[in-house]
Amino acid sequence: DVPSSEPSSEPSDEPSSEPSSEPSATPSCSPSSAPTESPSKPPGVNLFYPDWVPGNEGCRNDGDEPDYMAVSPTDWLSSTMQACCKKFFEGYRYDSCMGRYPPDHDDCNVMLFYPDWEGANQGCSDDGQEPYYMLNLNQYFLSNTREECCKRFYEWDYYGCTGTRPPTSGEYYPDWTGASSSSSSKCLNDEKMPKYMLNNPSWYLSSTLKECCERHFHWDLIDCMGTQVVGTGKWYVKYVDETCVQDCVGASPCGGIAESWDELFDNKKACCDEKMWYDNKCLSN
Repeated sequence: DVPSSEPSSEPSDEPSSEPSSEPSATPSCSPSSAPTESPSKPPGVNLFYPDWVPGNEGCRNDGDEPDYMAVSPTDWLSSTMQACCKKFFEGYRYDSCMGRYPPDHDDCNVMLFYPDWEGANQGCSDDGQEPYYMLNLNQYFLSNTREECCKRFYEWDYYGCTGTRPPTSGEYYPDWTGASSSSSSKCLNDEKMPKYMLNNPSWYLSSTLKECCERHFHWDLIDCMGTQVVGTGKWYVKYVDETCVQDCVGASPCGGIAESWDELFDNKKACCDEKMWYDNKCLSN
């Protein structure tokens, strides 16, 4: 169809309904909930700062330190309550500062741990002697617990750092010291393995003696396993004696246990014919 060139009806001179003289709903007189007095605290560690509010003097680590302290942590913040009290509440006020938190208070730590790289470098310390650069980057370098610090900075020696040992259940470990016996190829299950082995148990610890010996002393399984060797009774050439000897332990014709590379023969003649064909004395020696 061809569209109409004129509107279908005359436009209305008035609005279709009377406009409302009031808003549809009365606005509330107060916000839906009370605003918080301070922004939410970020998770992490908090350093100790001096709080000089009368009646509440002491050192706190609740993360509410004034901004001027937060921007100058080496001047105002400390990793332990003791360091904070000693710095800002000397004299008679020191004991009061240190007694601010009762022993059963568990909301705040009284000390923080840091990696002691400048000392013995064997773990984390909480003596408050951390370098200044660690205070400036306290969220990274300082930890609430020794375990947290050790996991972050000494994961390769976690148990040595924490001074703990994981539970073990009689696994075997390689004893390279030879202190346990005259043998230098020995696996033990006395749970006295070095701590470095506990940090990599999947490699150092084995559930059976055989597994431990095969992994760590594969070249000396017999000695490691503690098995008695009787030999095969077959014959092999012993060039130093210019003859063939029997694979056994004892008097002649036994020549000791054959090595893995020695070729074995059913009798002495077969051995001499194959290995010392050029020497007629092989059979008589």
